[in-house]
Amino acid sequence: MGWKEALQITLFILAWVPIGFLAVTTFSGGTGAYPQDFSVFNSDWNGLSDYRIQIEEQGYDVSVVQSTMSTVTRYDGNAVLFIIGPVRDFTIDATLTIFQHILAGGTVVIADDFGTANTSFSLLNEYLLDIIGAQYLEALGVDGFVSFADGVLLDLDSYDTTPKVPVIRDFVSHPLTEGVDSLYLNNATVLSPTSALGFAGIARTTSRAWCETNITDPNPSPNEGELSGVLPVVGAIDIGPFFEGAGKLVAISDPSIFINDMYGRFEGNRRLSMNIIDWATERVLNNTIIFSEQLLATPISSAEFFFGAFLGRIFWASTNLFLAPVYPLMTAIGIRKYLPDMKKPEVKSVSEVFMRRGQTYFSERMSYYRTEGNYGRVVRMLYRRLRRELQKQYHWSQFDPHDLWEILRHKMPNMDKDAFFEKIDRIEEIKSKSDIKIKEDEMMSLFFWMRDIQNKLIETK
Repeated sequence: MGWKEALQITLFILAWVPIGFLAVTTFSGGTGAYPQDFSVFNSDWNGLSDYRIQIEEQGYDVSVVQSTMSTVTRYDGNAVLFIIGPVRDFTIDATLTIFQHILAGGTVVIADDFGTANTSFSLLNEYLLDIIGAQYLEALGVDGFVSFADGVLLDLDSYDTTPKVPVIRDFVSHPLTEGVDSLYLNNATVLSPTSALGFAGIARTTSRAWCETNITDPNPSPNEGELSGVLPVVGAIDIGPFFEGAGKLVAISDPSIFINDMYGRFEGNRRLSMNIIDWATERVLNNTIIFSEQLLATPISSAEFFFGAFLGRIFWASTNLFLAPVYPLMTAIGIRKYLPDMKKPEVKSVSEVFMRRGQTYFSERMSYYRTEGNYGRVVRMLYRRLRRELQKQYHWSQFDPHDLWEILRHKMPNMDKDAFFEKIDRIEEIKSKSDIKIKEDEMMSLFFWMRDIQNKLIETK
């Protein structure tokens, strides 16, 4: 086996095993397991299934991105994109897609806790700052559009069980905070106060809060260089007034406000979560709510991981502005060398199986007729030869199918009499009509049927 064949087998297995897994679970009534944090299909305490269900009950369509962010561009801005708890860096393609989605009028909601998105959003910061006036914001001390602090938020004046579970009660009047009296966080971080979304914060801590960078310290306390004081945890900006037709951006410093455990227990968390939907869509139901799950910690053994890895590349190429027009041509050229030869296989291999050694004339005739597509002629040649050899073997003066059946039923007891005469009638029909057309698969079926008879009655008496 060469490296090409090995590669083809490997790709076949990797491509079809996930499909087979999903097909089996679907038809057997089984359900997939989604143990990863922040998955909308995870019904455990750390999933977002309750939030998804409530969104669907409001009449919205919920979609999930498992492959590439590029698919979001197909909605032309009529969608709300949630990026909750990412553990992987965004690609440049994903960042550009987010930027394009916002400019098209879409909304992006980012919920992060340890600044995973900071590096990924460095390019987005540059683009968005230019849109809303970078020079003006820099004069106010703003050094970025969206950024999360590196550390864990503690609040000594407002917390639930420990200062690491702060309760936010300071809200700015905004559609997102309407009806929200409290917001429960858990091991959250904060928005950078010098970022645009931090500057536009609508939910803030008390003055005795700080962002602890030494998260393993058993007795944490504010240190020099750590963010402290009143710190923003939720920010929202409507970019439309700065750029006509643009959408909105929401940043939240704790993705756990959406998980089933905290979403179910705290009214304020539920109210803020649904306010985001209402504000982003303006209660227009034709907006799709999209959850980006390709950045979550998807198990490598799951079908979603395989689909994300393979389809991600395909969707990226097919939705890329420059590659999409030539992608079908690239695909055809790329796989052409690995496709089987479309020429019809030579009949030589068939005749060698059927014929005994030395009978080359018959083999050549078979090859010629099959190459020309005259499969009826091939069947007639095979049948005449079978009859001739049977007459010679059993000293028959003439061939009679009933005589053949009497011998064959002892040699091949499993053969059905009706099926036998049905085959004989079909062959006789082909024999009597020189212009009859048959397909190659029928010819092969009749060939192997006659070969079996030859093996039983002629090769071994």
